[in-house]
Amino acid sequence: MRCTGTVVDGTGEVARVLIESNACGDCHQCGFSSVSDDKRIEVNALNKVKADKGDPVFLEVSGRRVMEASAVLFLVPFGGFIIGFLIGYYPVWYLVGAARTLIAVALAFACLAASYYPVHLLGKKSEFEFVIKGIATADEPPAGPGGQSRPPESS
Repeated sequence: MRCTGTVVDGTGEVARVLIESNACGDCHQCGFSSVSDDKRIEVNALNKVKADKGDPVFLEVSGRRVMEASAVLFLVPFGGFIIGFLIGYYPVWYLVGAARTLIAVALAFACLAASYYPVHLLGKKSEFEFVIKGIATADEPPAGPGGQSRPPESS
């Protein structure tokens, strides 16, 4: 994923970058403002190109990072649901002895809800997801929906 933003703080290894969505209306296709109406987000980015405060920059998130985040976000809760169902269907039912399906489903949803805490912890410990790949120039076209823009030209 590539997008553009503006460095708002930091001149060393880490820079704080403001990414603004140019999405129109209430589309929400780009993912910005899907939780709130704010169309801006500040992220920490690895500053490999030594961008200074106020510089417009190109940011990139590796596909591997996106896939890891997707796996954690979807597979951990799904695993929690399945484990809860199996525990409720077999061992807990043998102890209680009644309403096997009801116990299994209730325990499955309880484990599903509990599995979001590890997802939250795993999300917080992630390293830099954004890397500044280049400094945009004044003649670059404006970013498209979601702050996306074309990548810097390779020489």
